[in-house]
Amino acid sequence: MSRIKKHSLYEQLSICFYFVSNSIELSTHKQGMSDKAEVRRVSEADYDVVMSIRSGVYGGYDYLPSMFKSLITQSHNKGYASIINGKFVAFCMVSKVDGGKTVVTRAGRVNKQYEGRGLYNALKLYLQKHVFSDGTISSHTVVYDDTNQSMMDKTSKGEFTLLMKRKVIGYRIDFDKMSVIAKRTHTTTNTRTLNEVDLITVFKSRSVCSTLFPQERIICNFVPYRLTERNIPLIFSEVSLIVGTGEPELSFITCGVYYRSENGHTFIIEVYGNNNFIREHLILHFQHALQYYPKEINILIMCKENAADKIDSEIKECQLSNMDVGFKTVFLVEKNIK
Repeated sequence: MSRIKKHSLYEQLSICFYFVSNSIELSTHKQGMSDKAEVRRVSEADYDVVMSIRSGVYGGYDYLPSMFKSLITQSHNKGYASIINGKFVAFCMVSKVDGGKTVVTRAGRVNKQYEGRGLYNALKLYLQKHVFSDGTISSHTVVYDDTNQSMMDKTSKGEFTLLMKRKVIGYRIDFDKMSVIAKRTHTTTNTRTLNEVDLITVFKSRSVCSTLFPQERIICNFVPYRLTERNIPLIFSEVSLIVGTGEPELSFITCGVYYRSENGHTFIIEVYGNNNFIREHLILHFQHALQYYPKEINILIMCKENAADKIDSEIKECQLSNMDVGFKTVFLVEKNIK
């Protein structure tokens, strides 16, 4: 049994974490009071208690409320919660990708009442001990934004290696304007919706991958994937759309994911390659989004830093207005486990 001490921000309060078999016990001592806590895997039935942990996560663009039930029932995803006296106070989802060789920690949150008490760190230590150590996992990846000071510090200290740095540009568009754009005709016949077979062809082409994905990763719904055929079924979903331009080889790909957040209807578009065709891609993405969203939509474009100005100029030709997202940069980092 190992013991880790963590100082609290509260006076006369000591917190100790104990790793015992398959759980973490947390004891807090204040004026003779003692609390017990454990970590356990959550299920679809835990939706309400997980959502009650915290609101306003990720600047209000949290995808977990609308995607929890679909994600938690997929075999490559597992959710874990820290529970104190029966109350859910911290949560993290773990996704295994790359054929089980990579774990992605995502959708993390801690109840505001318990911030600064080391609960999330204890939860991650539990995951390292009981989830990451099965012998098949070789790397741990995280996608985070520039408001996550803890992860930024860990990256600067070398605990994680920076793989990608993506600029975030926000827009807002109402239903009527989006409908008008969606009815426009493509100017290039080589822009089309991609299916799984198309993406297999892309991943098998060294020239395409080296051009579009020099870091050998594609991000969709805040999850980074290596360019392997095993990942393709995980990338596609009912609320995602992959659009490509180019013939015979693709020179531009966008990955769109649509969901409802606290800030309203939201979709994220990841951009890779020659962004001259961004407006044509918006037509297809909007046609898809209109199936789900009958109201105003918040759009978050994520792209290479040196492509941001060009993309912003192209999109403004569609008369979309900029909005403040609350964060400007997204980072993909990784560390080796073995």
